[in-house]
Parts: sequence; C-alpha cells; structure tokens
Amino acid sequence: MAIPRVRVRPTGSRALRAVRSFVVIAAAVFTAACTESFEGGEGCPLLCPQEQAAFKDTVLYAIAVDTTLGPYPILGLSNGALLASRGDTLETYVVIRFDNLPDVFNPNNESLTVPIERVDSTVLRVFVDTTGSRAAAPFTVQVYDVDTPDGDTASQVVASMFRADRLLGARTIAADSITDSVRVVLPDSVLEARIANRSRLRLGVRIAPGSNAQLRIGAFAGGEAAPRLTFDPATDTTYAPLDVVPRTTLAGAESDDALRLAYTVYTLTIKGTPPPPPGSLVVGGWPARRTFLEFNIPRAILDSSTVVRADLLLDQRPSISPDARDSVGVQPFITVTNPTVRDLYFVSALSANGLLAGVEPRRLVPSDSGPRAFNIVNVVRSWRSTDTTTTRAIVLRIDGEGSVGTQLLFFNSTAPLALRPRVRLTYLPRAEFALP
Repeated sequence: MAIPRVRVRPTGSRALRAVRSFVVIAAAVFTAACTESFEGGEGCPLLCPQEQAAFKDTVLYAIAVDTTLGPYPILGLSNGALLASRGDTLETYVVIRFDNLPDVFNPNNESLTVPIERVDSTVLRVFVDTTGSRAAAPFTVQVYDVDTPDGDTASQVVASMFRADRLLGARTIAADSITDSVRVVLPDSVLEARIANRSRLRLGVRIAPGSNAQLRIGAFAGGEAAPRLTFDPATDTTYAPLDVVPRTTLAGAESDDALRLAYTVYTLTIKGTPPPPPGSLVVGGWPARRTFLEFNIPRAILDSSTVVRADLLLDQRPSISPDARDSVGVQPFITVTNPTVRDLYFVSALSANGLLAGVEPRRLVPSDSGPRAFNIVNVVRSWRSTDTTTTRAIVLRIDGEGSVGTQLLFFNSTAPLALRPRVRLTYLPRAEFALP
C-alpha cells in the first residue's frame, strides 16, 4: 500500500493535528497489511516482502568427479619417513645419504684447519615422532651400508643391499621405551676409510623383519629433525664432535635440486598397504593416497538461496590396513586453482587446508563402516562468489601422510545409489519483493 505524500503547510494547529492523525492511521494500516498472512505472497504490495519460504532439505548426487590420487608424498618433500615392519600389511626401509663427508676440522673452533685422520664415537641418530610410532614387542633397528655404484636409484638394487655382510650396527628397543630419538653406534673404521678415500657413506635403516613395530622419523634434509651422523674428528676427546647432515650427489641431476633432495632421505617400499577393493576411494595407506571430489551444485541454489547446512556424505567401507582399529584424522583441503588446470595431482598439491575455511577434520576408525558426514557449509557458501574462478573441489588427506600406513576406504560413484558420494543441503530460498 503506497503512502501518499503530504505537504504540510503552517496553516494552524487544526491542520497540523489533521496531518498527524492521517500519518498515524496510515502507519497502522500499513503495519496491519504487512503482518497479515497472504496466500501466495506475490500480491503483497511493493513494500511488503513475499511470505517467508520454508527451509528446504535435499540430497544431491552432485559429485562431478571422484577419484583417488597418488602416490604421496613426493620424494624429498615429506617432513617424515616411515620405518615399518608390520608383517603382511606393510614393510618399509629408510635410506639416508651422506655424500659430502668432511675431511678437515677446526680444533677447538680455531682458525687452523687440521685433516681428519682418525675418528671416534661414530653414531647415527634419527629423530622420532612418538605419536606415530608403536611396537607390540621389543624390536631391533638395523643399519646397513647400501652404497652401490650401479642402480643407486633403483628400489630393487638398493633393497638387495640389506644383507648380513653389509650390516654396520643394530640396537634393540623395548616396546615401551620409544623416545624422541634412536642412536645406533657404527664402526669408526668404516667412516675413517670413507673420509680417507673422500668417498660417500650411504646408510639403509630397517626394523628387523618379523617385528610388529614402526617408527615415524624425521626426514626433511637440512631440517632440525633430519638424521645426523656424529663423530669425534680425533681420538682426543677434548674436541667437540662433528655433526653431519644428509647430502647427496646424483648423476645426471646436477642442476635438479628437487631430484637430489628426493634421494637424500627417502622411504624404500618393500611391501605397501594391501590394495583396496574395486570401487573404492582411498585416503592414506602406504604409499599414501588422496581422494579428490569435484562438486556440481546447481547455480539456482548457490545464487538464489541461503545455505544453512551442507554435508559431504561418504559411505565408509572396512579397511585391513595397519592399525585399522585405531582412529585417524582426515583433513579436508580446499582447491584454489583455476578450472582450466586439469592436472588433478597438481590441483591437489596446491590445495589449502580446510581449517582456513572453517572445515573441521574428522577422526575415523579404518575398520568401521557406514555413512560419514563432513561439514562443508562454509565452503559451499564461498562457492557463490568463486564458482567461475576456482575449481569447486575438496581433497581428503590423512593425518601424518607419508609417515603412517593407516588407510581409509569409501565407496565411489560406481557403487549403488545409496552408497555413492553425495551432498546433503538445507537452504532457504531468498525472499523477493513483488509488485501488486
């Protein structure tokens, strides 16, 4: 109802009282009209909003792409390495390269440089993340000389170096005595010979087969948690020990820093996580996998509604991976690349942690099954303004990727309809103003 414009003229108190009375009456009529319930709503005059629509709940099979990506981590780019002996489910070794051994030292930090002729107290130290380490019984960490002139990047060749005649040292650890580092004493004569010959020292570390144990060790070359080779540069113990971090030279990769880094400290897979059943989306395992999900939510909902709830629904299927009865975290990552980038491995690598968008991780038990919901409402709301500039996708990653063998499985889009990935939405259509 349109309110007529009234020009007030100072013609006396009677005219002024009449104008005031008219305004009060008009306001009352307007209020009554707008609070009255109208069928249909679109006949309501211009200043009255359409009747409030009800919330709508729906389940959409709006996953345009669902696939498993991997393997991860990219060699050399993981902060951790997995050292595991888990029987039939997982077996991994770790290779550590010291290709640049020092041959001189400065006694007592003086400017004088002295050749290293004798060494003492040689120790390999690896740092351990106790949260990702476990053992069912005492186990033995073994260190081998794995240097070979041929096929030094071939897994089978390097794995063949783990034999009795190349064993350099070992240490047995009680199951309840895993600390933040493991120290293994090595023969001084081996290091002396490598320094004298100006050659390299490449070490392979494993947990003795038949154990049921794993260690999550620091790996990033040059980082604080990287393995260390320590020794006294003379038999005189008054000198401070030298601390050597891993470095490598790689034939044919002199100008490729990333490739050299990849082979400085790395995990050697002897037996990976058992393969998943057909029709599965995989998160985690060894080598690790990620699940990529691209969404195609109708623009009519994104552009013309207020989304109040949005859940990604996945149906979990049981996994027989290591530690299948222990809960593990799943982190949703949000893609940030342009839709023209279709290399999904690259898209996944550039995704951002969902916590930045308010998407909380979930903890799941790999051996469980049934529907699982991930709250993605903040991401779906953001797609209203970014759906044409950013790939609308989520990548699921496991906590500790690259240093755990735990694996989660979900049904993919080839499963029966009730088990496929889907989106559950609750939204409110936006109210519109209508002419009478």
